[in-house]
Amino acid sequence: MNLAEFTQLRRDDAQLRTVDTHDIPGPERTLLLGYTCDRDTWHVYVRGAYLHVLVYDHVTRAVVRYEKHFYWQAADLVPDKRVYPESTDLEFARLLASHGVEFPFTTFDQDRCDRVTQTPFHGALYDSATNGLAVEGSS
Repeated sequence: MNLAEFTQLRRDDAQLRTVDTHDIPGPERTLLLGYTCDRDTWHVYVRGAYLHVLVYDHVTRAVVRYEKHFYWQAADLVPDKRVYPESTDLEFARLLASHGVEFPFTTFDQDRCDRVTQTPFHGALYDSATNGLAVEGSS
């Protein structure tokens, strides 16, 4: 097997594992914030009874993708480029790691950590009334 086949095998295995809202106790909050290869912001958060994945253009503020579900395939909760460690919930990271998901973390930034520590949401949220972005925390 070559490296591409090995990577795909691991990805296929990880995608069979699911995560649901019952696996994530605690308050509503950001679980993971990162960005895609297209430089879109990737925000995973728990709000209400759902896990939300919101992808949006950081510059234009346009929603690229939004979905909410009670459960997700674990591998579908991590962006294809980078994840900010300061905006990743430790228990959520442990849960995904236990399902074989790897995190493409960027370098830890203490200044950013200091800015976001006191806010429950570290990125924009989806507003279903406008089909656009709503409240934004510090990102």
